[in-house]
Amino acid sequence: MDMRDRLARGFIAGLTAGVAMNVISHIFFNLGWAELRYLDWAGVMIYGYRPVTFYEVAFAQLAQLIFVGVLGVVFACLIPLLTSRNYHLRGWLFSSFIWFLLHGITLLFDVEATIPMHVGTAATNLIGASVYGITLAEVLRMLDHKIKA
Repeated sequence: MDMRDRLARGFIAGLTAGVAMNVISHIFFNLGWAELRYLDWAGVMIYGYRPVTFYEVAFAQLAQLIFVGVLGVVFACLIPLLTSRNYHLRGWLFSSFIWFLLHGITLLFDVEATIPMHVGTAATNLIGASVYGITLAEVLRMLDHKIKA
């Protein structure tokens, strides 16, 4: 993969940040603080229900990681338009916007497996999204800096 390509750097940054956010998601889920993992959201979008079998879980997790990789590409393409200062703030704002948008869409379209959502799930998802945004920005900043050097 040619790391001089902004799309590639964005995808790698998004994928790396997605792994970090999923670790947080699994921890909160296993502690009982959240009712849905990020892979559960992906499973509901793909299957119409939360994944149950190993293969359903694995495929939903893969799809979710591809999705956050694509979000990394979107962020990487937006950065030059907005200037490259304050990477971390921009990353956090981007991920918080996506979090709010996706939660709003599931509510508006009455996605059965995601509502009603309790505050623990909403809050831990925002924490995971924040980890994603800050990690995304930092990894992209490091990759961009490496290319310039």
